[in-house]
Amino acid sequence: MEMETKVTVHDAMTSNVITADPGISVAEAASIMTEKKVGSIIVKSNSEPEGLITESDIIRKVVSKDLTASKVTIGEVMSRNLISIEPERELSDAARLMAKNSIRRLPVVKDGALVGILTSSDVMMVAPELTEILVENARIEENRALTLENERSVPGVCEVCGNYEEYLEEYDGRYICEECKEDLEGE
Repeated sequence: MEMETKVTVHDAMTSNVITADPGISVAEAASIMTEKKVGSIIVKSNSEPEGLITESDIIRKVVSKDLTASKVTIGEVMSRNLISIEPERELSDAARLMAKNSIRRLPVVKDGALVGILTSSDVMMVAPELTEILVENARIEENRALTLENERSVPGVCEVCGNYEEYLEEYDGRYICEECKEDLEGE
């Protein structure tokens, strides 16, 4: 009789997790990510993870807003309300959880303590058959983003400069072109 073995989260996770205190600056966190060649850091001040900071968080929440990375702490911009998973869970459960929540990283927690991290890359390396779940999720997210972008912009006459534009965005209750929006935001 052949016994079926299931691949667990523990089998695929990375145990050596890069962590940092929420009080360090975004600049320090970026330096650590560069040095350790990782795309994220788990934020914790004790054994339990409080948040996660990713390269994407740094770009969206600091760089794009022209904030000074050395003056912003990772605790201010980290993603909170982490979704985590236990190490004994099946890897397929982890892939579904990642896909359902549109995330690429799962902290692995046992009895409240961080024991590892599981990334979508880890899943693909250990169980390529689960890749389809992650790829389909990426397609869904891409289509959702395009739909939202198309819903926000419409063709018409800018209510500030009066020029006809293919793409107007609603800004302070008026439909305006990108150039006028930039001018208004710069004031």
